[in-house]
Amino acid sequence: MRKIKFIATGMITIILFFTAAAQEQVLDTIQIEEMVITGSRQYQSAGNVTQKINVIAATAFEPMVLGNSNLTEAIAQQPGASVSVLSRNDANWGTYSGIGPKYSTYMLNGLPLDAFIDPMSLDLMAFQRIEIQQGPASVLYSNYLSQDFAGNQSPLAGTINLILKDKIESQETQFSNAYGSYNTLNTQLFHQDRKGNLNYFAGINFENSDYTNYGTPDSWLNIQKDPEYQKAKFFAGATWFFGENEKHKMQVFINKTLHKGDAGRIYRGFRHDYTTVNLNESSQINEVLSFNLSVGLRIYNRTWQESHFNEVDSLLSNNGVDQVIIPVNVNIAWRHGNNHLLTIGTDYQAARYQTHSDPLLGYTLYGNKSRAYQSGIYAQEELRFGGFIARGGFRLNYIEHSIDLISGNNPGEPEIDYTRLLWNAGLKYHLTSNFSIFANAGNSFIPPGLKSMGGTIALDDKVVPGRNGQLPNPDLKPESGLGADIGAIIHPLKGMQISLRTFYLLVDDAIVETVVSEDPSQSQSINAGQTSSTGFELAVNQQLNKYFSWYTNYTFMNTEVTNDLEELDGATVPFAPEHIANAGFTLKTGFGLNVTPAFNYNSGYFDSTSPTGRNEFVPGVLLNLFVSQRVVNQTGFLIDLFLKSYNLSDNQYEMPWGFKNTGFSVMGGFKVTLN
Repeated sequence: MRKIKFIATGMITIILFFTAAAQEQVLDTIQIEEMVITGSRQYQSAGNVTQKINVIAATAFEPMVLGNSNLTEAIAQQPGASVSVLSRNDANWGTYSGIGPKYSTYMLNGLPLDAFIDPMSLDLMAFQRIEIQQGPASVLYSNYLSQDFAGNQSPLAGTINLILKDKIESQETQFSNAYGSYNTLNTQLFHQDRKGNLNYFAGINFENSDYTNYGTPDSWLNIQKDPEYQKAKFFAGATWFFGENEKHKMQVFINKTLHKGDAGRIYRGFRHDYTTVNLNESSQINEVLSFNLSVGLRIYNRTWQESHFNEVDSLLSNNGVDQVIIPVNVNIAWRHGNNHLLTIGTDYQAARYQTHSDPLLGYTLYGNKSRAYQSGIYAQEELRFGGFIARGGFRLNYIEHSIDLISGNNPGEPEIDYTRLLWNAGLKYHLTSNFSIFANAGNSFIPPGLKSMGGTIALDDKVVPGRNGQLPNPDLKPESGLGADIGAIIHPLKGMQISLRTFYLLVDDAIVETVVSEDPSQSQSINAGQTSSTGFELAVNQQLNKYFSWYTNYTFMNTEVTNDLEELDGATVPFAPEHIANAGFTLKTGFGLNVTPAFNYNSGYFDSTSPTGRNEFVPGVLLNLFVSQRVVNQTGFLIDLFLKSYNLSDNQYEMPWGFKNTGFSVMGGFKVTLN
């Protein structure tokens, strides 16, 4: 294997030139809104970054109704997002700003995660907040070298940063137990505390369920029995603060998820084993310099059985995917001049991926085997002059794929490498302390993942009964993207925010999933030519007082595929609805009653880019409700009763690949808090 190139040259710092539009009467540092870290890798007011960043605080986690136990459902009420989780045992295939599921990355304290797997694995109890950056983020944050699901992932449309708990204010222990639909039993235990400079937490989440039929009639899923599952999550984190100023800290987090069950037939079992590790060290070197080092480990092992179609007890093969990814990031931030910020860093990823099958022959067959490497250096400058903020930066990326096997055969090109220069820029102007306008732009680059090129079944298996999976396409070309947004944020009243954001995303040689066959269920990745998404978001939220808050938002997305092939030209992006609307409120009473309804409307989407062979799915309205009542309220001892109702209207809408929403479900239980 050719040695991976080490990028050692320095980045030339970009300083944007601008006119004298900045007004001196506005404060040099706009101290409004809450503190965020995602826009610049340094904590600062949301008013001081050019990007629009939505924040979900930990206090909002409890009343969330995650009907499929998937963390992506926590952002389902945010503007620009369309969540489409296929089942409690399957991933989200929704879209971000209309351009598909792989163009908004997930991160854990700034280190990338898998947008498909990790939301099924991680637990909300470990986090103190979720920050959602909308718009291009490809300079400070890298691609993720996932070879599974939809392949490599890029933050072209934005990124979602899960921020771990670090500083523990007080000791607390929580125990909850709930029972509900489909004989589902959920038990959670969480403890946090601090001893001197050591802050730590640990938790367990166990769920067991008989579940129910989540397939459409006559679909390839062919569910014959309750598709039972058991899922256990174990996680722990600790932060050590050096000294009393808390500007130097070391943090570690470990998560282990074991998920097993079956897909509704005796020989359709599965077993998932996921491990997530994050190590972080950050320090304030002096008044102007800060340093950050982050290292991660992600291990994804999935196995599943394939059985003969329309036969309950006839095993065809045992299959599996093994993937290991190690991300590393190092950066230095320098505050200079009049609160300007220069960030320089480098990051690295190493990934290993392989698929295997045991077709009852007494030995294992390997389908795809590859290694992937990515290294990059980046620099970003943020300049602040009065109420005017200018940001610009570059990233130089090197990516190498070393392919040992593709579809069980020797690859045509055993090594493929790419070098790309990426850029990102933004402007923000505060007309007043309560009214600002912003604009951002940037580009991205994604090589095809090995699953997309090599598939999970052979090309000869096309439309063969019982051969469900993804067909290979070794001729895939890499894709490149361009994104931009313009918007305004207004604070007309205390506690109220109104935001408007328009966006434009364009991807050349976009890799999308097309449905080849419904029965058997087969898909294939193709280059769909030029894919674009144009739209806008309007969002209003208000914290009226400590008892009542409300929100509403609407997103319009017009997506289009432009292709020389007549059968593809004029299609829309799969899973991208034209209209999305959300609304809800939280009511807290003085006698301990909390009520939180959440409304979502999705106007519908298609499963393929082919205008002639695609199917339309219309989710329509989804209404969830959380209700809790405090029954014991003593010093250091609390007991709450709660009820989580999912899909109150029992809307059993169909989804692609033979899946459907299972309709109304409910979970009720109690939570005990000791502090």
